[in-house]
Amino acid sequence: MFKKIRHWFEFVGLAATARLIPLFPLSLLRWVAWAVSWPVFYFDRRSKRVALANLEAAFGDRYTPNERERIARKSMQFLGQSSLELFWSPRINQKNFPSYLRWHDEEFFQQILRMKGDRAVIGLTVHFGNYEWGNLLFAFRGLGGHVLMQRFKNDRLTGVFQRLRETSGQKLVTQEKSMLRFFKLLKQGSHVGMLTDLTLKMSEPGVLINNFGLWIWTTIMHGVLQSRTGVAILPFVTVPARKGYDVRLLQPIEFSPTATPEEIAQTCWDRFEPVIRERPELWLWAYKHWRYRPPVDSGRYPFYANRNELFDAEFNKKLITTTPRPEKK
Repeated sequence: MFKKIRHWFEFVGLAATARLIPLFPLSLLRWVAWAVSWPVFYFDRRSKRVALANLEAAFGDRYTPNERERIARKSMQFLGQSSLELFWSPRINQKNFPSYLRWHDEEFFQQILRMKGDRAVIGLTVHFGNYEWGNLLFAFRGLGGHVLMQRFKNDRLTGVFQRLRETSGQKLVTQEKSMLRFFKLLKQGSHVGMLTDLTLKMSEPGVLINNFGLWIWTTIMHGVLQSRTGVAILPFVTVPARKGYDVRLLQPIEFSPTATPEEIAQTCWDRFEPVIRERPELWLWAYKHWRYRPPVDSGRYPFYANRNELFDAEFNKKLITTTPRPEKK
């Protein structure tokens, strides 16, 4: 009963927020987000500790402790800003979106349109900048489709966020049978989109890839979809710019029919990592990206990373397949 009451209050509060936020000027909301996120970063000690540990694990001694703290704080502030902007997104429409969103390279966008023709694409991004608004631009520019969304534990909240994310005409798909649904959509010529930088439990289907020199168990969905349909993968990031955001399209990725889902997933991450290294403050560092540590060379991993038998088995399997065999004499 207590849980039901708590969920009801969460829904009422969030629904009220969704109605109130669009009434305020966007410039004021951004100022509020940065002002509030500053103390939140220092009071939320758990998230701060995770963010600092992640930065140290990823970059080693490239940044001083003070620089790591500055990057982690800005990351929290950008997260607060993009969260409020998501609630403000009903104010964006087909007429005014160029004031807030644009392609980083319009000519490159036109080249991609000519290259893909009538074929569907798999849009791929990470928790970088305002990834929520990046999805909006695709629909406003005629590349709308279906985007994967994780259902909330309080399912009442799922509908609120779904309405916010469908402002530009995108359709949201929750994770239930999402692989099969996306496969059918791609076969029908509909574009699909998803985030690719969330770790999974070892009980969930995934793949072992390397990012920042560390191993993670992450989604294999885009790899399986691409290998079965042959469509191109279009990675992109959404970067703050004057008065809004630039959506930066990265080079589309096409694979040979022999490419494995593991190879596809690793190649896609390799497109994002240099961008994150350029602007680390725009990535979500407070998330536990490296939940498991391998049986060897685990000293770099953050404090929260744990050993897991299933992870060890996947790591050992990976090690065997990638270690060159000695030549016979």
